Amino acid sequence: MLLSEFIESEHATNPFAAVLGYPVSQSRSPGMHNASLAYHGIPVKYHALACPPSEFDLLHRLFSSPGFRGANVTIPLKEKIAPVLNDLDETARRIGAVNTVVINPRNRRLTGFNTDAYGFMKPLEPFPLIQTAVILGTGGAARAAVHALVEHGCQTIYLVSRRSGPHELSARHPDTIHTVTYDRLDDAIRRSELIVNTTPVGMYPDTDRSPVPEDMLPLFNNKICYDIIYNPPETRLLEQAARHGARVIGGLEMFLHQAARSFELWFGKSMPMNLARSVVLKSLNEQGE
Repeated sequence: MLLSEFIESEHATNPFAAVLGYPVSQSRSPGMHNASLAYHGIPVKYHALACPPSEFDLLHRLFSSPGFRGANVTIPLKEKIAPVLNDLDETARRIGAVNTVVINPRNRRLTGFNTDAYGFMKPLEPFPLIQTAVILGTGGAARAAVHALVEHGCQTIYLVSRRSGPHELSARHPDTIHTVTYDRLDDAIRRSELIVNTTPVGMYPDTDRSPVPEDMLPLFNNKICYDIIYNPPETRLLEQAARHGARVIGGLEMFLHQAARSFELWFGKSMPMNLARSVVLKSLNEQGE
């Protein structure tokens, strides 16, 4: 549903939360959050609302709707929404991106949070401290991954970009982050313990693609390969990396944990993780039928 349509509908007068972006029709967030809301008996409905650039100015109307209880923010709004909000938490400020909007019920002030960094680190907790990592991509998800790794003591990060020259993240952490182009990817992988894909390469429906050339896959032996894509749950990159001796982490866990943190910020309740995971997996399995 378009944001403009939602604002004019009766849905906006009832308690609601939403994911905002463009496009959002394929989002699995509504199923996961609505199942969690029903589990706790919370009388709120979660919607997917498309916000094209032409409707960005309507966000203030959405947030001032009497039923508004919170929102997730996805592409392309994560780095654009801050001016609409009253405050940013420190993590969102440092990353430069917001993925969760929380409203104070007493004064209706809006605070932007970033739960992507939290969600990114949760699947890495069983592993030893990461000292050196490769991150493919330089977008909002890469920003969250960089922030999380730096905060947890990572000493060297190779940020792989299609453009030569230093990235703005390199300026923030000049001793830690080194921007390299894809022609140096093999050397960066060889030096690292963790390889993270934050690009959309391999995402449904283009599931036969991988961001890493076939001849570099032997370098993954005994390393950790983390693909933040959750659709499909096992990307071609993860399948290839596992075949070459890597320990692999799929994006579903990051997706679930960032959502759980958002849910807790809005409602003060823990998301039922097994239920949420089963709802998302069922939805992903049904898309190909």
